[in-house]
Amino acid sequence: MDSLVDELIKIREQGSAAVMATVIEAAEGGRVRPGDKCLIRDGRVQTATIRHEGLLRAVVQEAEARLKEEKSKLVPLEVPDAGAKVEIFFEVMPSPPRLIVVGAGHIAVPLVKFAKIVDFRVSVLDDRMLFANRERFPEADEILVGDMAAMLKGLPITSSTYIVLITRGHKYDELCLREIIHSPAGYIGMIGSRRRIKACFQRFREEEKIGEEIIQKVYAPIGLDINTETPEEIALSILAEIIKVRRGGKARSLSGK
Repeated sequence: MDSLVDELIKIREQGSAAVMATVIEAAEGGRVRPGDKCLIRDGRVQTATIRHEGLLRAVVQEAEARLKEEKSKLVPLEVPDAGAKVEIFFEVMPSPPRLIVVGAGHIAVPLVKFAKIVDFRVSVLDDRMLFANRERFPEADEILVGDMAAMLKGLPITSSTYIVLITRGHKYDELCLREIIHSPAGYIGMIGSRRRIKACFQRFREEEKIGEEIIQKVYAPIGLDINTETPEEIALSILAEIIKVRRGGKARSLSGK
């Protein structure tokens, strides 16, 4: 039990994703007992009191599906020699969603505040220390100053990463987009007029030979269609679109998605 507690503490401290599988029901006299547990992280068993190898393989496979959906669930599993009936409760512990805000201008300030309220881990990137600093972004978890495209290239990006490109100029947005468009990010949004975005995507098609299915991953123009005017309203529409994408909502985006 100590090793299980230690692993849970480590997962929480590192902000990692994991699944705890607990046997809820099993046939009497079988090799699996109610209360047996298994902790899965990065597709591997970290610690377990479940000793049945066939059941462990099935648990790991199901844990990957649960983690992808980010939903806990009671699942019946049929495993040879594990007893007539085995029901496992999969408790999903997803990694905290990460928001990367590229550009520390006037929209970024309320966006960071709103994102922290809904429990995002937030990083702010800009090449201007005058803008990217702790005074302007006291809530941010991380503030990085330097070449924005180069910093993006070096950051770990997963399906739980959401990226907003709102730099001070479209040329910077485009340079940053080139670095991340092939990434597994759960969301990529880029600010800009329809004319500039259309021209950017055309260059990607012709010069970079980027396929249409990749380009269509980008939400541009950025945000939900709520007729925004102020920086705060724009920030709210951007975060709302991110939540829509994360949760599978149906609200209409400015990009038409």
